[in-house]
Amino acid sequence: MTQDELVRLFSVLSHDLKSPIFAVDGFSELLLSDYGDKLDEEGHDFLRRVRVGAQHMKRVLDDMSHIVKSLTRPNVIRSTPLREIVEEVIHKYNYMIEQGGVSIDVPADLPVVNVDAEKMRDALGALVANALFFTDRENGARKIAIDTSTADGKVRICVRDNGTGIDPRYVHQIFELGGMSKLDKQRGGGPGYGLYLAKQIIESHGGELTVETTPGEGSTFCLVLPAS
Repeated sequence: MTQDELVRLFSVLSHDLKSPIFAVDGFSELLLSDYGDKLDEEGHDFLRRVRVGAQHMKRVLDDMSHIVKSLTRPNVIRSTPLREIVEEVIHKYNYMIEQGGVSIDVPADLPVVNVDAEKMRDALGALVANALFFTDRENGARKIAIDTSTADGKVRICVRDNGTGIDPRYVHQIFELGGMSKLDKQRGGGPGYGLYLAKQIIESHGGELTVETTPGEGSTFCLVLPAS
């Protein structure tokens, strides 16, 4: 089976799965709204759990559809101001940033990079989402810093946080598909595919994704790319 055939197969399966998921979500919502007075609190709780599960399944399908399309689409490389990508990522996660009282430190001077801009937004966004999700610090004490450097013909773009950090014994797992969700199930799974996607994207650009982390203090993820 060719790559194109696999993509089409996934698209068909995703479409066929979404129909029953929408049915479960829709009918459970109707039960809550139209027959809620016939249910006790436990019944309400059961139906709410059904809806949460159905909505989670839909998000998973949407995420997997996105990852398949992203990884199978050829890169479209062009010179792009990194600031544009960073600003779009911050805008995407602005609600989580404001709700968590997160301070974002972005340098005034950012380079121009030769990348597939859409894919790079996904890669950088995965690192920011990871930093926003894996933290135990109180609102107002959460920090994310983005910095860059250029040396030896390479551009290094780093995302630093003061979150929970990662046990060094498990660092090798975090770039696997679903790796982060396996390591922190207490948070409801978390962004289980983001770091995997980021690694694949960076490697398709001829670069690498690295991490330095200290449990309880935070992590620094760096995208290392060939300089433009």
